[in-house]
Amino acid sequence: MSPTKPSVVIIPGSFSPDYFYFDIVKQLQEYGYEAQVKNLPSASRLPPEQPATMYEDADFFRGLVEQLADQGKDVVLVTHSYGGVVGSEAAKGVLKADREAAGKPGGLVKLVYLTSVVPEPGVSLGGQMGATLPATIEIEDTGFMRQTKFEIGAKECFSDLPLEEAIKWGKKMSKQSAVSFSNELTYPGYKYVPVSYIFCEQDEILRPDFQTSVIAGIEKLSGNKVDVRRLNAGHCPNVSNPLGTAKVIAEAIVGA
Repeated sequence: MSPTKPSVVIIPGSFSPDYFYFDIVKQLQEYGYEAQVKNLPSASRLPPEQPATMYEDADFFRGLVEQLADQGKDVVLVTHSYGGVVGSEAAKGVLKADREAAGKPGGLVKLVYLTSVVPEPGVSLGGQMGATLPATIEIEDTGFMRQTKFEIGAKECFSDLPLEEAIKWGKKMSKQSAVSFSNELTYPGYKYVPVSYIFCEQDEILRPDFQTSVIAGIEKLSGNKVDVRRLNAGHCPNVSNPLGTAKVIAEAIVGA
């Protein structure tokens, strides 16, 4: 990475509006980073619109990285949950090394996975999670998914918040494209850039054994050691502990 701080782009988790991450963005900006978060196409459309695929999500965030890189900036993608699939796919064509070889400035220099799903090529989020997918998700005839049974879902998603507050956040979750969970990864971006993984120890959605297996899979496929950072938090530390999460993200970026 260059001596100047890289730009940070946050890729949200499924069902999660961009404002779920605004406090993290603000804190990263206070640390001196250019940081932003944008809505996933798969989590921001509504019927009768066509549900977006994971590939459309990846194309969207790849475009953001490309815009920043064209300005000569190094970029770090920070992904959350489902966003790990998107970020891995979005790395194709925007790696700093590939852009340098083509005589272009900037590019993707690191992936930071915040309790994320990170499959191998040919596997989707649904394929990697299997039976661990939350039972509170309901697929509508429109091709969108929605969260149901808010009390149960809130206990899982926001397990480190008081139940009443967790339910409020659960009711703010958006619809999510169903097909996005079945789209298979085609490009393992984690093979080609340094990787940090923020392990959420109290996660009730991606439980510790699942996160451990994800890290092992990245290391096996990439042949590189993953920098693991631990956070005593549930599945959505962006909501329950945004300042602490931003601190760990910043530490992961610089390798402190």
